[in-house]
Amino acid sequence: MKIESFMKRLNATELGEGTANDTYIAIPRDVDLSCILENQQAMTIFDRVEGVLYTPENSNIKYVQTGQNNQERISGLGQYFRRMNANVGDEILIEKVEDGNGYALYLDFSHRDVIVFQKNKDWVEILTPGRMEPYRMDMDYFLDVIYRDKRVRLYVKYLGQKRKKKTSPADTAAYDLLIDDKSILPDYEYLDYIEINNGDEEKRLARMKTYMLLSIDTMSAGGDEK
Repeated sequence: MKIESFMKRLNATELGEGTANDTYIAIPRDVDLSCILENQQAMTIFDRVEGVLYTPENSNIKYVQTGQNNQERISGLGQYFRRMNANVGDEILIEKVEDGNGYALYLDFSHRDVIVFQKNKDWVEILTPGRMEPYRMDMDYFLDVIYRDKRVRLYVKYLGQKRKKKTSPADTAAYDLLIDDKSILPDYEYLDYIEINNGDEEKRLARMKTYMLLSIDTMSAGGDEK
């Protein structure tokens, strides 16, 4: 038996919260799913969470190349995301299980109670603002977190309203992340996702691992994550 799994942690754009309102899973450039999934073919895939079988007759979940910068995605997930009440930072898993009789595809979904930020040049956007409310003080937020294995006080400082890009249709609330009065944003790259596990008593602050690719067979095992 061979099991090939692709796990993705969802961002706001994938959930249709961007200007295009599309819902999909973006495939990272260094991940090749062409040996697992058929291009432009609606899948027959079983959802382990609710026991629902999605087929070409009742859904249009498929693996596609958009033609824009060779980007690949899994599209047609709007219905599924709504059923799961998906939020930023939640995990979706697509798995292919092969045996001597053929293969089957499976969906799985896990909610994660996380606070997620995304870096934009020299500030961050809060992607899960509702989960920050318990820590609000006026326009700012304060919470204790574990950062680099030390318990520290994180100061989420409001910087004002800014445009993500010159062409952005609206302003976005911008924040800095400070520890001991020093910004930690230089530790992260442009468009990095930063998360705090809000469901964990220790509340660890770290770069969010956005995906994992795993392949297991009867002879060997291995995986990649980022």
